[in-house]
Amino acid sequence: MRELKGKDRFTSDEIKKLEELIKLRIKTPASGQKSIRQKMRNIGFYGQDDWGIKDLQLADLHRLINNKTIEVIGASFIKTIQPTQTVNVTTENKPRKEYASAPNSSDLKAILESLKLNCFDPLVDSETKIDDKPGNYVLCLRKNSDLPKVSISPIWTNFNGLNVLYTGIAGGSLKTRDYRQHFKGNNAGRSTLRKSLGVLFGYKQIPRDKDPNTGKTKFNAFDEQELTEWMHSNLLMFFLPTTDFSGIEIKLIHHFNPPLNLKDNHNNVNADFRRLLSSSRTTKNP
Repeated sequence: MRELKGKDRFTSDEIKKLEELIKLRIKTPASGQKSIRQKMRNIGFYGQDDWGIKDLQLADLHRLINNKTIEVIGASFIKTIQPTQTVNVTTENKPRKEYASAPNSSDLKAILESLKLNCFDPLVDSETKIDDKPGNYVLCLRKNSDLPKVSISPIWTNFNGLNVLYTGIAGGSLKTRDYRQHFKGNNAGRSTLRKSLGVLFGYKQIPRDKDPNTGKTKFNAFDEQELTEWMHSNLLMFFLPTTDFSGIEIKLIHHFNPPLNLKDNHNNVNADFRRLLSSSRTTKNP
């Protein structure tokens, strides 16, 4: 067993303090974060040295707790990012089947069966589970989870017992695109998925770049972090490594008609919802 610089057992009060420090660090400019990291070390938590975690987020701390990598002493601790206790639904880490070749875009049944073999739960799984290869992914809402209520409600299609929210492609790396940019990126300006979810929550859009004339927008640090926590608590991802991702994406969009897919989605069902979403994405806050 390797020796830790810090410790792997914390009281519930220490965990709550760590949560507060993580939230504070996210809001603090890089030049002022050193003292916050030192306060975390004083509690006994060394994120990078002991757990290999850079840019620590609340979801990272909670994942260490959920998979029992660190132990919480005291029954009063409440896992704040799990408003609905649904992690146990369709999230078993089943042995992954290795395919000699991925299914091609004409074989929808094989595509769906392959996707079912690769389920990523951001609350309990390490990003190492996701292939560092190009491919496709399907994002679903957990059981009992839902989008924020807006004036038009989407009509859902189902995959593996879950409502399909969005499907996308990673031309370079599923790990980089799907997890690091969507789930952990904290920048809606580089994730169309985060942008769509954020506007549904009513977050104010702000310029992404120093030059506001680029038109690229994101949300403030607090809203981005809240969105990250919501995504970890409410979404599951199924993925398929393949080089035929463009053809498969069209097949999945036509099959599932995901409400958050705007491009290449011409289904009359959810057309009004997509128009509302598109309008909200392009509306600039005063």
